[in-house]
Amino acid sequence: MTTVSVVIPSYNSALHLAQAITSVRAQRRPVDEILVVDDGSQDDSARLAASLGATCLSTGRNGGPSRARNVGVRSAGGDVIAFLDADDWWDPGHTEAVIGLLDRFPQAGVAFARIRRCGSWTGESDRFIPEGQPLDVFWISLRDNIVPQMAVAARRDVLLAAGGYDESMRFAEDYDLWLRLAWRHVLFVCTHQVTANYRGHDAQASDQRLKLLRGAYESRSRLYHSIEAEDQATADRVGEEMRASWVRLMSQAWRSRDAAYFTLALELGALVPGSEKLQQRWRRARPLWPVWLAATRLWDRVPPAAQRALRAPLRGLLRLS
Repeated sequence: MTTVSVVIPSYNSALHLAQAITSVRAQRRPVDEILVVDDGSQDDSARLAASLGATCLSTGRNGGPSRARNVGVRSAGGDVIAFLDADDWWDPGHTEAVIGLLDRFPQAGVAFARIRRCGSWTGESDRFIPEGQPLDVFWISLRDNIVPQMAVAARRDVLLAAGGYDESMRFAEDYDLWLRLAWRHVLFVCTHQVTANYRGHDAQASDQRLKLLRGAYESRSRLYHSIEAEDQATADRVGEEMRASWVRLMSQAWRSRDAAYFTLALELGALVPGSEKLQQRWRRARPLWPVWLAATRLWDRVPPAAQRALRAPLRGLLRLS
């Protein structure tokens, strides 16, 4: 039977760590070990983990979640590594669903479930791919991060063969790993069940979102250049996908009314191959962004009934222009 190690990176996580560990112990399919990797915490989370029966490892100094997870993976005795972050928690059927997929599909290297967002965020993760069938997910992964970090399990040998998480990254390190695995033709399989809970904090708001976005584009750029050195035709296709994603990002950023988001999105064009002309167009449009922002704020002050009456004439004027 497949043996399962749970790896929980922890940094000053005493407030939520007990709930995370308790949720692992409540699984209908028991796990073989729980490894809490303390990443230089200054609170008593390591003592708390030990008191709850987890094996506590240490990175020695704070090195970020990539390093902590890699320490856990290298130390694990299980065939499969199930990941959980210290401030998140699982429903009782999580391992039954996710490890069950790896039992059912030995050709798959990674399995994951959907998540619900809790705390300061709400909603559930998308259904990115069909459930219950192992798939090559490279091209869809190039567009989106389809794998929730707190709801994934992967075969240990697959993780080790890929070199684990990139320890130079503090943001989007999970996306970077899944993208590299997908490029290596590792098959992914998922369930559309929601089995894990992702706790949102106020501190995770806009600043973290921008750092995650930058990390994702840096990962795509590195992968593009590594592919370019081996296979120009595939690299050209990757470049096309990256340009299409960046154009969508710029449209979203333009409409967002968020100056930091728009500025970063424009900067990220430098990481997108073949986007020079597109970047020039957006740079020419940039001085108009404050005008657009003022116009949308003014529009917000128009009563809803008047907005409905004005939409059709305004669309006609825009088409004529």
